[in-house]
Amino acid sequence: MTSDINSVLQAPSWTMDDAYVDIGAPRYEASFRRTGELVDALEASKSPIAHDALPAALSLYDEAVTLSSSLGSFLKCLGAKDSGNDAVPAEQSRLNALTARLERAAEPLFAALEEIPADDPIRAVPPLSDWAFELEDASRHWKRRLSASDRDWLGAFEAEVFKPLGETFKTLQKGVDFEAENAHGEKERIRAAKLVSVIKGAPDRTLRANVNAGLNASYGARADLYAALLNALHGFRLAAFGRAGVEPLSVSLHQNRMSEGALRAMRGAILKHIDTVRDAVRVRAPYFGDTRLKIYDLMAPAPERGKTEVPPLIPYAEGIGIVKSALGNVHPDMAAFIDMMLERRWIDAVLSDAKVGGAFYSRFNEFKCPRVFSSYTGTITTVLQQGHELGHAFHYWVMRDLPTVQTEFPMTLTETASTFNEAVIRAHLLEKAASRDEVFGMLWQEMRSCANFLMNTMVRMDFELAFLKERASGVVSARRSVELMRRAWTDWYGDSTDGADDYLWAYKLHYYKTDQLIYNYPYTVGYLLSQGLMHALATKGKDFYPFYTALLRDTGRMTVDGIIEKHFGADPAGEAFWEDCLAAPLAAVRRFKAEFSDPNVR
Repeated sequence: MTSDINSVLQAPSWTMDDAYVDIGAPRYEASFRRTGELVDALEASKSPIAHDALPAALSLYDEAVTLSSSLGSFLKCLGAKDSGNDAVPAEQSRLNALTARLERAAEPLFAALEEIPADDPIRAVPPLSDWAFELEDASRHWKRRLSASDRDWLGAFEAEVFKPLGETFKTLQKGVDFEAENAHGEKERIRAAKLVSVIKGAPDRTLRANVNAGLNASYGARADLYAALLNALHGFRLAAFGRAGVEPLSVSLHQNRMSEGALRAMRGAILKHIDTVRDAVRVRAPYFGDTRLKIYDLMAPAPERGKTEVPPLIPYAEGIGIVKSALGNVHPDMAAFIDMMLERRWIDAVLSDAKVGGAFYSRFNEFKCPRVFSSYTGTITTVLQQGHELGHAFHYWVMRDLPTVQTEFPMTLTETASTFNEAVIRAHLLEKAASRDEVFGMLWQEMRSCANFLMNTMVRMDFELAFLKERASGVVSARRSVELMRRAWTDWYGDSTDGADDYLWAYKLHYYKTDQLIYNYPYTVGYLLSQGLMHALATKGKDFYPFYTALLRDTGRMTVDGIIEKHFGADPAGEAFWEDCLAAPLAAVRRFKAEFSDPNVR
């Protein structure tokens, strides 16, 4: 079945020949060896490090981070492409051990850097000048509250125990293997990658319903395993945070470079209009003959009037053509970038049962080139997904000439370019709509995005915060996890859906990432900032593109609050800014409700 669909879609596969080729290849081993040499040199440095030796020592660390991050991205790509590649976990463990040594070896360096007076001329000397923002930010990192011996122990424990736990999720995902019947009465094999693709908006409602039933059965039967893993991950975090005297949310906010005031203001602005946001769900239920939307219809594509069969697939060339046309209207460079990604084979979108679920962008800092990973299924949802991930890649591309440390933007700002791309594509398709049905289709997409970014991500945040709170008092059972999810779901969705997505906490990869904590609200931030960018696009004309690229280039050296203040001229801790960003999505909901509330007069 997968091979048949691939022959229709003709989605691209990536190459790694211009990167590390494979584990054990000469280029891979050379970079690994060089990283080890840099770590050896840092470990051999005399402590305390002399004042005039600081630039050279930081240069060693900078190069080591560039190489190790590239190697880590490469392993992530290999593991995503083939979840059964047993060499990846072993190699990841080897890299984790090396990076743990690197961080321990850098302790004296950063201790010395913290002692440099603010007016010391050495701060203006590269690479210290390149690291100015990062050094200031790092001084507030929660681990700085720990003693040197505690940090040393924690680094070793993370490398040997905590980070490998993240790989356990991939192992559990191999247990997702069941059959689901489609609208043609055919049985389809559902593995983790395909499951994610289907629930993200497969056009076949019969398949969606049956996959949802299979999802609940599969994860329900193994819920204790996922709960045990989540307890282990958060239990470790809470023990470490307790030692440092910090709260999980403050750690996440620092990691995402956002103030709690800005998060509260954003949340407050959404809740002020929650009834209208819920309408983005309510208005779609009648199109499926329901009064409340089924969970498996939340991300469903727009139903076609008078048609019961599954809509035709969109070949990849046609889908990426839509993306290029939309983004090319913003600036030709954005379309040319996609052509380059395709020509250099930096995109992998072909379907495969061996792939992990989901989609992501990554980059190899050593070679200054990005990669985009997904499973393209020929739906408008996965067309938008291509635009989303290519937004991430473009974000990096316009800043690749900067020092590596200044290209490390937080997840809150990572999601800005990606969701902006989605907004541009939806607006493009709406503008080009030649019929009322096409207008309906694009407004439907707006309803999906509005509900997903303004409620679903917030549900995920509230669940995680509630889980962390209860985990501080003991182990949280699988049954209790379902209860917490249902409570968070009801708080946001109200009665707009038929039940809750009970096992969202089990199948959502973001909960099991070891490099991110509470990785959900960043999507909401990115979505709302993208709406602010859409307003700027409409008002700045030819000045928009330089404004946009300047904003993107600042994302690795400024906070979310700083970006909003500098580039939007607004107060991030005030609800007014976030309400301005909400204006367009809420207007789309009201328009859909006014024009398409009755399926019979569509």
